Amino acid sequence: MKAPVVKIYLIVLSCIFTANLLAQDAPFLSIKKTNEPIKLDGVLSEAVWETADLATNFQMNQPVDDKPATHRTEVRMTYDDRMIYVGAKMWDKGEKVIYSLKRDNPYENDEIIFMLDPLGQRATGYAFSMSAAGVLSEALISPDDFDGGWDNKWFAKVHIEKDFWSVEMAIPFKSIRYDANSKEWAINFARLEPGQNEVDVWSPVARQFIFVDLGYFGKLLWDEAPAKQGGNISLIPYTSSRFTQDQTSGAKENDSKIAVGGDAKIAITPTLNLDLTVNPDFSQVEVDQQVTNLTRFNIFFPERRQFFIDNSDIFNDFGQYANRPFYSRRIGLDAAAQTVPIQYGARLTGNVTERLRVGLLNMHTKSSAASSGQNYTVGTFQQRLWERSSIKGIFSNRQAFDGASKTEGDYGRNLGGEFNYSTADGKWRAKAGYLHAFKEGISNENQHLYGRFDYDGQNFRTFLTVQRVGTNYFSDMGFNNRVLNYNPETDEVVRLGYTQVGNMIDYYHYPEDSERVNVHWSGLENFVFVNLDGSLNEWYTRLRHFIFFKNTSQLRFRLNNNYVDLIYPFALTETPLPAGDYNMTEFNVQFNTDTRKTLSTQMFIVYGQFYGGTKLTYRGSLIYRVQPWGTFTVGLERNDIWLPEPYSNLDLTLASARFDINFSTNLFWTTFLQYNTQADNFNVNSRLQWRFAPMSDIFLVYTDNYAVEGMFGPKDRSVVLKVNYWLNL
Repeated sequence: MKAPVVKIYLIVLSCIFTANLLAQDAPFLSIKKTNEPIKLDGVLSEAVWETADLATNFQMNQPVDDKPATHRTEVRMTYDDRMIYVGAKMWDKGEKVIYSLKRDNPYENDEIIFMLDPLGQRATGYAFSMSAAGVLSEALISPDDFDGGWDNKWFAKVHIEKDFWSVEMAIPFKSIRYDANSKEWAINFARLEPGQNEVDVWSPVARQFIFVDLGYFGKLLWDEAPAKQGGNISLIPYTSSRFTQDQTSGAKENDSKIAVGGDAKIAITPTLNLDLTVNPDFSQVEVDQQVTNLTRFNIFFPERRQFFIDNSDIFNDFGQYANRPFYSRRIGLDAAAQTVPIQYGARLTGNVTERLRVGLLNMHTKSSAASSGQNYTVGTFQQRLWERSSIKGIFSNRQAFDGASKTEGDYGRNLGGEFNYSTADGKWRAKAGYLHAFKEGISNENQHLYGRFDYDGQNFRTFLTVQRVGTNYFSDMGFNNRVLNYNPETDEVVRLGYTQVGNMIDYYHYPEDSERVNVHWSGLENFVFVNLDGSLNEWYTRLRHFIFFKNTSQLRFRLNNNYVDLIYPFALTETPLPAGDYNMTEFNVQFNTDTRKTLSTQMFIVYGQFYGGTKLTYRGSLIYRVQPWGTFTVGLERNDIWLPEPYSNLDLTLASARFDINFSTNLFWTTFLQYNTQADNFNVNSRLQWRFAPMSDIFLVYTDNYAVEGMFGPKDRSVVLKVNYWLNL
């Protein structure tokens, strides 16, 4: 082995060894059982709190990670046969930031967060948050995902004094998955102080990582392993009444229906959970936030339906960028995001061994006059290796059905695996994956290969990605839009594979002597797309500099260059833009004001070349907050595009208004208005939610759509009343 190679090898080994040493230096907290009843009032008056082990000496995670927290925080824990109890006391100067009283709207308020990984495998965890206004939020944590849409039943109360506030949490053992034989869990605590623009943690987390990073958790040492809980079953039935009116055909078509259905959550083992759903109803889910699309491809929208959000990382975390073999919005939604009724669904997720996690999902949609029924199946596994590494596999299958019989030849399947490597501190990461598509009559160019390397240091961060997507790589249950290219001359969609290489280099500077600036962030990005014949299709380069201020405001500068070789004309305008080479440069500036103020704003402007013409984009929003009950937001985006003859100019407007009114911590009213000239739609979505019991709700939802081109007129509307109740057996 040559000397330079030996040196590089030794340096890499040294980095990995040092990272593992750092990861082992974590704090620990002892927890002891109590026989004393805990009155959940937030006061911490019980004698057990005086003798419980103390977690304190919190340290900043943001804006820096080398200073103690500005204000003192103390946390203690105990438990009984049914509950884990957390008692926390947070000192301050009496001033608190409370943006909302709405549940599941976390990490914007003064709050304390308890995070735990009962299995200690750094694969999945839970976060339970309580704000100073008494608002609860919960989330699932995974190495690549933070799922704030997860819901479960737990309890907490807050108590306010002049110079501190305190919280008592009670988390049922039935609400989490754990190994009944383990006496060591992984935990962390975080305190958010928006008034200080500060995030504090008990177990230190490097500032380049978010505070929920599983790799930086400390240890919770039990005096005895918590007992296995029996009969862990929850039923969540619902009933809904819906009135709809469709005027797209010119005549009013009214329809009314009553539906019943529900979900069940069954703990097969303490670490393996079965979720069932029959005739699910997602009418209470908020509508998608509309966007202006100036690209040649479809837009990726996030999942909002609760059944698909729970433990979604085990299914979603495959592929590269938006190219993924599983995309849950393919189930129960058509291409226009309209509902396709689901008959039933089942999902099994959790650990079958200490280091092996699995996921299995099966759902079936109803047939209609316009489409056949579809059965969707996906199975995954994740085997943990070393500290934070893993090997994963996935199989998915979409199968069409005609009644009870499957339609021969009408299927789409994917099979593949992925290897992920990470040092214990998460700074060095690499992954490699392979996915294979199976479809009737397809036998070549049906693979997706990808790989990635990341380094995240305090100051220097970089990644290098590569992926090759074959022309015949289908992902019927996934998302893979760039393969599909629309040719307006023939009015057909043509499949074209490609190879992509991406790189980012960023440098972060933390000025120690600045009274105003937290960090300067400078970076360079490059993304190259090459056709499978070796010709260049697109090259995108971005040079940027961001400034993050201590008062939460931000100033961002970007210089973008985009070279595109259009293979087919671009049907953005009435007369499609011609195929050929385009080299476009644009400059943009963005400024966000102090988000803690009663009135804040975000402003964004772009000017530059656009497919032989010129584009001016300006976007802004104004946010007015009335603590703690109201948030009112209005936004406007304009795209003015000037093109040479014979192509028409474009004037696209996207306007929105959102009003969140919280009458209490259990009664919320949200109204969302969207005006989109590109989609020819004006949308109204208004939702009233009353949480009348823990995890049990009454929803009243009104949705209306109007055409905006030509004569303003109605398209369709609906009114839904839905009641669901969470019952623990």
